[in-house]
Amino acid sequence: MMRRRQSELSIATALFLLSGGILAALNATVFRIGPSARPDLIATMIACFVAALIVLWAGRRFRPAAAGLLMIAVMLAVVPTVYFAPNALRAVNLGLLFLPFFLLLVWFLPMWFARLLGYIWIVVYGVIMMLRFDQEILPVLLTLAVTGIVIGELIGRFKGRLERASITDPLCDVWNRRGFERLLGKAVAAAQRSGEPIALLYLDLDRFKAVNDELGHAEGDRVLQSFARALQEHTRPEDVFARFGGDEFALLLIDSDALAGSATGDRLRRAVPDPGWSFGVAEWQPGESSAAFISRADLLMLTAKQDRR
Repeated sequence: MMRRRQSELSIATALFLLSGGILAALNATVFRIGPSARPDLIATMIACFVAALIVLWAGRRFRPAAAGLLMIAVMLAVVPTVYFAPNALRAVNLGLLFLPFFLLLVWFLPMWFARLLGYIWIVVYGVIMMLRFDQEILPVLLTLAVTGIVIGELIGRFKGRLERASITDPLCDVWNRRGFERLLGKAVAAAQRSGEPIALLYLDLDRFKAVNDELGHAEGDRVLQSFARALQEHTRPEDVFARFGGDEFALLLIDSDALAGSATGDRLRRAVPDPGWSFGVAEWQPGESSAAFISRADLLMLTAKQDRR
């Protein structure tokens, strides 16, 4: 039987659920209080193990939206367990589950969703603890809440920086190819719904290799930075400008056909004549993939470059 491929999200979620199931099993058996196991702990244990198996079965098909719904279900399931905890120590033990719960939300799901669900849990948990136990529990609640929030926010900021670094070009401070393709996919989906055209300019600097060979790579980097900065000053806010690597750039023109794209390319070349550069313009065709769209614009750029020589 072929092993199903897993994603980081499916593995992390399954481990979180398995940990919850194991803790519920231990509290219902080894650390049991009373003559018989609490039904809510048995139900929690079974639900966690079953959910973990389902997540592992889904593997890479387990999407963030499904993880969000599952985390909502987890929160709703833990609330009554906290309420029926036999003593404050057991209730605090359940509160410690908040930290991995919040971190999983922060790392894999949108930050607004992590904050929403995490803060709701803090409020609900705090209210239950204050109603069930005396005021001596307040310092523990504050420690749990502050620790979880601070760690979660710090990791969220670190995650945001990593995401931005992965989709931007560090030299020219514009989108890189990965970021461009992500935005292109959204633009194509919007064009399919609205029927509005989108055009792609594929740009390449002329004789850039000579700049590196004769003046050095530092001067080549300065030329690239200056070109990117100048071109951005003459583009619309809704357009997407990116560096694909080397001396190749791309400009996605929203609500523009090939004719308008060609006019934009000519206007930009007049506005930014140095260094010299060539461009090809393609209009997205219904059913065309993003890769094919980019490739077609690239080929048109090569044709234009040959004609300029």
